[in-house]
Amino acid sequence: AGKGGVRLRITQELRGEVDGIDLSRYREGLTYAIGTSLANYLLAQGWAVPSNDDTAPSLPPHRIVQAPTILIVEDDQDMRLILSQLLQYHGWSSHAAADGLEGLEALARVHPSLILLDLAMPRMDGMAFRAAQRELADRRLATVPVVIVSAVHDAPKYRSILRAADVLVKPFDAGQLLETVEQHIRPASLFSW
Repeated sequence: AGKGGVRLRITQELRGEVDGIDLSRYREGLTYAIGTSLANYLLAQGWAVPSNDDTAPSLPPHRIVQAPTILIVEDDQDMRLILSQLLQYHGWSSHAAADGLEGLEALARVHPSLILLDLAMPRMDGMAFRAAQRELADRRLATVPVVIVSAVHDAPKYRSILRAADVLVKPFDAGQLLETVEQHIRPASLFSW
């Protein structure tokens, strides 16, 4: 995968939609730079093959639908930047918040498909954020999956307490983060805003 996504050559006519992306915009025989999630799906279905073609990838002819958004709730500015850049480099859209209060406001505004949540933050920590999130009247927002991303030594015990999808203990490697995101992100097709 390069910065523009995974290079794939489409091997058959595509129809339908996956995670809000109209597949018919990809033409058989052309090569595209495609985000990791969609690329993995197309490869698994046998609808595309990896391409080493050196020519510039084709651009889909239709409107590009925004990838599902990941909300990063993290007080450390460097960690927010690293997570945002890593996710964007691999085709994900992200939005960052500096604490739980900002995170709740962003949750209602950006409608993420996954939340990466630090535990130890000022003003509103991860525990208080998760409790407030789960009480929201809009069940779509209340049930957005949460992955705890924390340096707290006993962070794994919070998985069941907070009903989190998973826990990543800092430091972790990029592959571990991306694999966890792929595993737990809620497909955009499961809800409509």
